[in-house]
Amino acid sequence: MAKRTQPTRHTPMTAPQRPELDTEFAHRLRDPFEQHYMGVLRTNDPLLLERGNGSVELYRDLKRDGKVFAGLQKRQLALIGKPWQVEPRQKDHAKASADTEVVTTILKACNFDRLCSDLLEALLAGFTVAEIVWTVRDGLVVPARITKRAQRRFVYVQADDQTPPWLHLLTRDNMLTGTPVPERKFIVHRVNPEDDNPYGTGLGLQLFWPVYFKRKGIVAWNKLCDRFGSPTPHGKYPRNAGPKEKGTLADALRAMSNDGYLMTPEGMEIALLESKLSGNVTTQQQLCEYMDDWIGAVLTGQESRASGGGALAAASKERQDVRQDLTQADSDLLSETLNETLLAWICEYNGLEPCLVYRQIKDEDDTKALAEADKIVFDMGFELDEDTVRAKYGEGWHKKKASPSPSTPQNTPSPPNFAEPAAAGGPALDPLQKETKQLLTSTAPVWSGMVEQLQALVAQAKDLAQVQQTLVQAYGHLDSAELVKLMAAALALAELKGMAAVQSEG
Repeated sequence: MAKRTQPTRHTPMTAPQRPELDTEFAHRLRDPFEQHYMGVLRTNDPLLLERGNGSVELYRDLKRDGKVFAGLQKRQLALIGKPWQVEPRQKDHAKASADTEVVTTILKACNFDRLCSDLLEALLAGFTVAEIVWTVRDGLVVPARITKRAQRRFVYVQADDQTPPWLHLLTRDNMLTGTPVPERKFIVHRVNPEDDNPYGTGLGLQLFWPVYFKRKGIVAWNKLCDRFGSPTPHGKYPRNAGPKEKGTLADALRAMSNDGYLMTPEGMEIALLESKLSGNVTTQQQLCEYMDDWIGAVLTGQESRASGGGALAAASKERQDVRQDLTQADSDLLSETLNETLLAWICEYNGLEPCLVYRQIKDEDDTKALAEADKIVFDMGFELDEDTVRAKYGEGWHKKKASPSPSTPQNTPSPPNFAEPAAAGGPALDPLQKETKQLLTSTAPVWSGMVEQLQALVAQAKDLAQVQQTLVQAYGHLDSAELVKLMAAALALAELKGMAAVQSEG
């Protein structure tokens, strides 16, 4: 036997080979445990294969159960009730921010919430298909409507081992492989898809048996109530009674009860047979309640009545946290589907920057805490952009507009009117006050013009740094001759005012 040599540090190592790109090795068509026919992929759901003939219509029937319908409504409405937001993939981009407004308007016009509710039907069946009807409105390619289609009409077909399975529509002409659906036309939302099951696995697999046993238990419960809840009429007829006498007795018993009665010979007596059971029979009730707990745990994570120990407030808080986690997961998965399909197609058709849509899954009471935290960060010298503000606080937020132009009349500074007290009957102005008034009136055009010049420089700046730079650069060009004269007159007037005050005190 040849001895295997180990490489040493002096042995040259060969370079690794380049990996094969864009290829699959263990694709589904090579699965020896599955039978393929013309590339049609079948579900691996054992329940659908055994009882539903591979069709998800078996799970659609579960919605007739009130507990299942209520649980699905909680999951759907909890998500639909949250606000949704569109934001650009690329931050700090002027065109991307403007395109988000366009995409938001388009989604609002195509009943976006209803679309999300329809796609969430995949929670029960595993996948949901919706068709987009495109149209042109205001020069943009937008969805005119988006309609949910029945799952039984579609199959996945994989004809090539290096291409993913493609959705096909079953038609009257081809009920086996169907017709390939066009690109950018159908939205497919899937729950728990697998390599050997592109259709996904919904909650119907776990809900079928509790609903089945619950229905059987309710039927037995109704029979029990009917049998022992009311007495059964019992009539006796003589042994030598003829058909006429028997018919008379039967009519009498039928008039007493439509559900059933007894007829026996030996006497024309009618009696009521009551149940011999004592107390309440709760076996069927316990069975139905157990199945309801099972259904609630599958749909909303709700604990059973018996195992929900602890304080009432703590148990309620735990259920609320579980429901919020489920809503967050449903929202994330649905957003991934919409961002890869509808949002991407709208942006590609109209030349818009790539956008994302998602929902705000958070408590309603944390807005104040967020605002306080943002205020602290703002005081530290940071500022939120418009996209982030709308993402955190919802739509309708824009940057505060700049102050109006200094040319507007209301911004033109005017000197104070010292004549108002005298006109109103107040004390007359002393000589110094008259001089002050005359000084302000005569120099108003000078200082008001300087203020207007500074306001114009500030209005042209985009941020605080540019304001500072603009003022520094323009400082040397300001006309200060008139300002010097004004300051000299003001100082002289102030000196006279001080001398007058000293003389009045003396």
